[in-house]
Amino acid sequence: MQAVPLHRGAGKITNHAALILELEKDSKHARDELEYQSPPSNMEVDPSLKNHDVEITVNFNPTTETTQTHRTPATSRPIKSVYEDFSLQSGSASEVRFRTRNVSRDFKIYNQPNAQLILEEIEDTMEVGGGDGDLGRDVAQDRKEGKGIRIRQTYDTSYGLQFLRAIYSLIAVFVGGFLFILGICILLFLFIDLATQLGITSNQSVSEAGFLAVLLSIPVLVYSLAMGMTLMTRFVVDTFYGHPFLRTFGLDLVTMDWIAFVMYLCIPLVAMIGTLFMQKTDWWEISLLTWFCSVLIFWGAFSSCVLWYEVKECLDLIVDVEDDLTEDDNWSVKIRRTIVHGMTTRLSGTKLLYRKSLNADDGNVEDTLDGKNRHPEGLWTLLTKWKYLSCLFSEVDPPKRIYSLDETRGSVSFVTRTSWSLEKLFCRRGGVLGAVPITSGHYGITKSQINSTIACRILGQFLYVMILAGVAVWFGMDGGALAILLFVLLLFFTIGSMTTYRMLDVRLDIIHQRNVFRYWTKYRVTTPSVAFTWVFICFEIVVFYFVPLLNLFLVKNISSALVFGIFGLFSALRHYLNAQTLLEEIGPNHFSHLHQHSESAEWKKKQRFYQIAEIGADNARWFWIYTFVAFVVFFVFVVLLAAYDSKTGAVTEENYGFYPDILHLMSDFEYEPQPYLPYPTCALKKGLNGVTFDTSGLSNFAFLAGIAYAYENQTQTYLNQWFGVNNVINDVDTVNEFKRVQALGRGVFSNSAVAYRLFTFADKESVLSIRGTSTVWDLMSDAQLWLSATLFQALRVVLPLGNLFTPILHHTVKYVSFLESSNIEKVAFYKETADFVRYLKARGYNVLVTGHSLGGGLALITGSQTGIPAIGMSAPNSMLSRDTFDPPLTVEQLDTLTFNVVPARDIIPMVDDKARLYQNINCTAPDNEFPDCHSITRTLCEIQYSCGSGDRPVPCECVIDYNYPEPIYTGNGTSERNFTQVCLDAMGDK
Repeated sequence: MQAVPLHRGAGKITNHAALILELEKDSKHARDELEYQSPPSNMEVDPSLKNHDVEITVNFNPTTETTQTHRTPATSRPIKSVYEDFSLQSGSASEVRFRTRNVSRDFKIYNQPNAQLILEEIEDTMEVGGGDGDLGRDVAQDRKEGKGIRIRQTYDTSYGLQFLRAIYSLIAVFVGGFLFILGICILLFLFIDLATQLGITSNQSVSEAGFLAVLLSIPVLVYSLAMGMTLMTRFVVDTFYGHPFLRTFGLDLVTMDWIAFVMYLCIPLVAMIGTLFMQKTDWWEISLLTWFCSVLIFWGAFSSCVLWYEVKECLDLIVDVEDDLTEDDNWSVKIRRTIVHGMTTRLSGTKLLYRKSLNADDGNVEDTLDGKNRHPEGLWTLLTKWKYLSCLFSEVDPPKRIYSLDETRGSVSFVTRTSWSLEKLFCRRGGVLGAVPITSGHYGITKSQINSTIACRILGQFLYVMILAGVAVWFGMDGGALAILLFVLLLFFTIGSMTTYRMLDVRLDIIHQRNVFRYWTKYRVTTPSVAFTWVFICFEIVVFYFVPLLNLFLVKNISSALVFGIFGLFSALRHYLNAQTLLEEIGPNHFSHLHQHSESAEWKKKQRFYQIAEIGADNARWFWIYTFVAFVVFFVFVVLLAAYDSKTGAVTEENYGFYPDILHLMSDFEYEPQPYLPYPTCALKKGLNGVTFDTSGLSNFAFLAGIAYAYENQTQTYLNQWFGVNNVINDVDTVNEFKRVQALGRGVFSNSAVAYRLFTFADKESVLSIRGTSTVWDLMSDAQLWLSATLFQALRVVLPLGNLFTPILHHTVKYVSFLESSNIEKVAFYKETADFVRYLKARGYNVLVTGHSLGGGLALITGSQTGIPAIGMSAPNSMLSRDTFDPPLTVEQLDTLTFNVVPARDIIPMVDDKARLYQNINCTAPDNEFPDCHSITRTLCEIQYSCGSGDRPVPCECVIDYNYPEPIYTGNGTSERNFTQVCLDAMGDK
């Protein structure tokens, strides 16, 4: 934070809602909150403010123009006037006057979100005293001379009001969560589209134009999404505090309150009442959906008003910045000048100076240009000073002061002895340097406070590092990866220590009682030429907007093109018509360009712009930018990994995504059913249309789902070991014939990366087994199908009473999926598997479908769409995402045709909401190895161990890898054989 010094005078700061009472004696400054003719100590703070008051006395050196400090006699009124600052949320105060025969009392009442601040004029007939030492004696002397002002706080709220605002905020946060999930999915779909353009999905041709379009659209989308979430954050905060920002819009308070009431409460209640009278069974779902849509529309109107008022204010402010402009100039001229000025500010070279004195003149830069106070110039500033670019940039002599937003808004926070808080400074970015630390005086920060602040920051950073390192060790990270992580954490700790190091200067100031406070100031040292500015503006617009937009239309990615076009227009408004860049030039004394005639209209305009100016420059904007950039970095990493993974020569193209020697099966050994109650679905025979499975049916499906990962040339060997020689056939010919027919007919799936196998029994009874996540592209397909449902599940967990929104989650997931492009739909895995099942049924096959992980999720979708039983192993579910598929799934299909095996602590089958039929099973993996609960081999071992293996062979991995007890030897040998030794002999060096 950059801070501007207090004006010469005196002030009082209370710790309640950062209330600052500034007392001004300089007649040149007429914008102050409280103006006195008598000494500032004629003010009393009521105990309702919990004694969190601080008095800061600043040396007052009157100039020749302000040589008088008018003191009034004790018999006259000491208070000249009280001015309401535009930072107050509720506007002008209500003035109340009580008169009796002997007493006259005047009040000014300021409404806060949940309280009222009352300024009361009082007689000093009470006991005089207060304060410590000389300061207290000064207060006592001043109070003997006349009247003063008492500041009192009263709470103006009720439990009913708090509950109503909580309900309003709950639905607003849900809408905000929807927009955030929408943004993440837009980026995901963008990168999946990027992968398809690169041909990563399989052997598809590379589209350079499509790749370029997707790549260039990323900056605009990230900026737009971050700005949208920033507006949503302000919308939620404004809702929670009773719409103070909304009340500054053009309509009167009564109308605005009625609009908020109708949108938040009246419309959804009318929908609820109507559905109840109509005896609708889904009345709650309809009511919730109406509520969601109403608040979403309200947020859209709110955001549009913010953009409109900011553009309007920019056109007013540019008149103050540009001397040759007048209010009567055409609006197009003002827009052009605003755009050029904003870009000039961004392209200019700047430097920071560290100020320590109140008396340094802002215009005299050389006062603070000693080496200790200089901040190293950035790379861009050094580049603009390069002699070879002198035709593009010119030096500013003398350097021009650039004000921070906090300075222009007057929203500087102070850290004093009584406002100091350990947790507040720990959470604040920059710590004590994130505000203005008061380092001397009666109410300056104490030595113990600054020592505690520094120690807490060092300890906090150390604990951050240790927690992350401890988590890595708990997960069993190997030495090399752990060393890299520790290096990154050490780098993080070092960067954080730089701020801590700068706090030591504050500590020295406190110890030696020097400097009232310290702050950074910013100066412009170079500026670009107008021609270069226009070239850069055109470059931005063409490269980052028109080129991506045109290419998105050319590659027929219509949905992404429309979203990008709309988002780009709104982000351009915020980027080029940005009030912050204008305020940096104007400074603190010209916060708002005034055109209003009435005092209330003038305040509303100031207060509205006070709020708008903060949007886009506060911590919320940077938080959302960093968040979306983090997702972009992750998606870039995944796409690059997928590109490398798909082109590596480690395996042949035929075996890409498959694994050798996944099982080592041992006959002549058996697991007997456990004596406790086995899983009710061990047999799993009912409803399977007569497939010739014995009582170990569930383990059969686990086995078939597992060997979908095996090398093609090993699959038939596994089938012969499990079912007997040639009792089940790996029907490769039928699969290849289907793919050939599809390629010749429509060419839709000829390049698809989905992998599956058909296992055929007698009389065309067969099981379709779909391979699960095995490649990086499989992982991206998982995200394509289930990321939005997963994020909405997380939102439901985070929100209080989040389960109330469950009935409409499948609608919101559907809305998000609308943005998928046609390129993504072409590689949707479930479409090919569903078509293959229809192909088999048309040829008389009696087919079931199974799979593990992604393959299990595809199996559940395929079974529901084609009307056949589907058994998933550790499969993601489809209840919330059921409307996103083509054709959509129904609740009845999922509840009657699908079955999911859910190992304990396996996070994959927790994705999406489960249908009615599922079986929880145990996982014996240690707590810190819970990802291993997702292993299909471990699932097979658990089923065999609990249900009994029957006449099926037992995998060696059950004992060797997963520490299950050894099975019983059932062979014909004369001496019992040791299972572990037999397995080790068979596995050899594998």
